[in-house]
Amino acid sequence: MIPIELVSVGKRYLRGIWPRHLAHLIHGRKKAQSDWFWALNQVDFTLTEPGKRVGIIGANGSGKTTFLRIISGVTAPTHGTVIVHGRVAPLLEPVAGMQPDLTGRENIFLVGMILGMRRHEVRKKLSVIVEFAGVKEFLDMPLKHYSLGMIMRLGFSIAIHVEADIILVDEAWSIGDAEFQTKSFDRLKALHQRKATILFVSHDLEAIRRQTDEALWLDHGKVASFGPSGEVIDAYQQAVREGRATGISA
Repeated sequence: MIPIELVSVGKRYLRGIWPRHLAHLIHGRKKAQSDWFWALNQVDFTLTEPGKRVGIIGANGSGKTTFLRIISGVTAPTHGTVIVHGRVAPLLEPVAGMQPDLTGRENIFLVGMILGMRRHEVRKKLSVIVEFAGVKEFLDMPLKHYSLGMIMRLGFSIAIHVEADIILVDEAWSIGDAEFQTKSFDRLKALHQRKATILFVSHDLEAIRRQTDEALWLDHGKVASFGPSGEVIDAYQQAVREGRATGISA
């Protein structure tokens, strides 16, 4: 079964703070139209088999995070079709859904259930999540007393222990120190060995080269290339040297 398929997918955002109808009234038709931009534009993408590791590369503003958000269902496309088969674990914003007045323990149950885990699943994995995040001594302390690094590690730990078919990661290995990053890579490797499909965004091209089977290069919200990681990265680096690889200007 094809795990992920996007057909003619586009996502449009409005620059600035004005809703479309107000921008039209205040700035006139020409200005109102120019305030819209396409984060993704007519994207066709098919992952033909599960268990692949796909790196997503491109300049800042090229649509990488929007691509993951649309697959996860966090963001709806403006147009096009998105087909996803399997349980998705989005590791996009490690602090999403966490409540500062709740304890670390309470947040584990809250976020775990938001991500689709049942209470008994969270209970079963509680000690593993806590150990991975390194917050055992602070587990029953309100989250508002945690450092930002502790909160991010905890959020990441919850998400990465969801038994998912598709895992979406946005620069997650930048969380924490070298030891935590190593643990994160090891966990992703273990999930891949269990045939999980993994898509992750990174500007670390060597990590993409080492850790993925294929790479998707997005440029100005469109697919510039998709194929074996080494080939796509080489093409992207050549485009960077020639000044051809740029994102969407803000």
